[in-house]
Amino acid sequence: MTPIMKCCRQISPPRLLRAALVAIGTLLFLPSCHQANAFSSPPSFTKRMNTMPAQTLNTIAISHTMPSSVTSLYAMPSPSLISSSNHWGNVAALSFTASLAQLLGKTTLVGKLLGAPVTAMAVAFVLSSVGVIPSFVSTTSAPTEWLTVLPPGGSPSSSFLQNVSLTLATPLLLLGTSLKGNALRQCGSLLGSFFVASFGTLAGAMAAFSIATIPRALLMSVPNQDGLKIAAALLAKNIGGGINYMAVCSCLNASPESIAAGLCVDNVMALVYFPLVSVLASKYKDVVDDDNGDLIEKEESDESNEENDDKSDLSPVESLSHAFTLAAILTAGGQFINSKLHYVTTSPLNLSLPITTLLTVIFSTYYPPNMFLSPSSTKERNSDPKSNNIAKAGETLGTSLLYLFFATAGAPGWRLKESIQQSFPSIATFLIILYGIHGLILWSLKKLVEVTKMDKSKYWKNVVAPQRLLTASSAAIGGPATAAALAQSNQWESLLTPSLLVGNVGYALATFIGLLFYGAANKSLL
Repeated sequence: MTPIMKCCRQISPPRLLRAALVAIGTLLFLPSCHQANAFSSPPSFTKRMNTMPAQTLNTIAISHTMPSSVTSLYAMPSPSLISSSNHWGNVAALSFTASLAQLLGKTTLVGKLLGAPVTAMAVAFVLSSVGVIPSFVSTTSAPTEWLTVLPPGGSPSSSFLQNVSLTLATPLLLLGTSLKGNALRQCGSLLGSFFVASFGTLAGAMAAFSIATIPRALLMSVPNQDGLKIAAALLAKNIGGGINYMAVCSCLNASPESIAAGLCVDNVMALVYFPLVSVLASKYKDVVDDDNGDLIEKEESDESNEENDDKSDLSPVESLSHAFTLAAILTAGGQFINSKLHYVTTSPLNLSLPITTLLTVIFSTYYPPNMFLSPSSTKERNSDPKSNNIAKAGETLGTSLLYLFFATAGAPGWRLKESIQQSFPSIATFLIILYGIHGLILWSLKKLVEVTKMDKSKYWKNVVAPQRLLTASSAAIGGPATAAALAQSNQWESLLTPSLLVGNVGYALATFIGLLFYGAANKSLL
């Protein structure tokens, strides 16, 4: 997740509102304003295959092992500078889009507000939807036509990249997640605040579904009746992060149109949430100024940072190679176990990603440090293990793959326009209730502790400290990177490292919470 709040503090409210309107208009209404010479939406139809079809089709399902959430709809032949059969051309264009989005996310106002992931999706959307190149550069199209850069409707290459990037990013980002020893102790009271924030998100989703019209509206408006799947994925995202959103979508076989719609609406809601959190956080100093007991926590964090900064025996090449190897092994293990589940269950769900998540967390927690391929190391025999360069390399690779994934999510182009516009009201209503209850739970807990005099207890006083509640909320809604950015921008040094740790706890748990919520919601509506 991109730390949006950094730039929002430097933007006046009128400019922020105008930029938000421009961003929303770009994502939702630009397709309806295309000129006559721009390429219009081709007819599309669904079809599932296990083998590569003829080149007259724009996109395919790579194999029976690919989750249908990354299976694009087929489209008729269409004029584009890069044809659907030009695999390396599509790979190069989508990779360039992912890199360009990171630049735009740092240097442009709209990019900062949307964040680099959604910017990548928007750029790919434009490249595959709007005719920007005259057809005289191509010998295969009519003279009066304008070419899109990417093939409308997607391509086999984008489907393949989408599957690979999501599958490998999951274990790569979790290599540094350890749930024992000093890792949890370093979280301190912030871990309690994070569990409260996560409960607030879950309570918000449950409150939304208690209103009968909301799940019905989601089922009717979201493409392919994926409303419950997207709601469960958004619940997971607002406890963990984008990787949990995609894992739930993949497991539940959500369609690409539904996935894109959920992401767009969630990021529009984030345009309100992140500036609000940034404004509230600016009123408070670091927690060590209010409670001397937290000084120990800060010292532990500083010590951890010093140890993590120590140079490793592994070179950068070795670290990247080992991280990729671990991701491939853990993914293969998850796929193998999932293929054997038919012996014990008749569930049609593809559980390979949740199983891979579980295997990665177990491996990162219990695999002995200082051994070959270990993502943790210790300076002394009896000291607590710390994440090493393998875990950091995994985070780097995983994050870059996520940017690539979001670029492929926008590749279908025009097909996303109608699904986003159609499902925006129902998904936005669900998220408004979710965010509202989330904030209400945090505010109510703080007031309850004050009224009942529970703040005399050092633990509860620390848990409901505004700095911790805001950081925990940011870790749940935005992920560990966003929480760390909030702590850093407000000079909350004692919460910097703990915010990253609790965010990783969210990564480890959110997928399973989302799947359980889907199962309960689906059963209640039957």
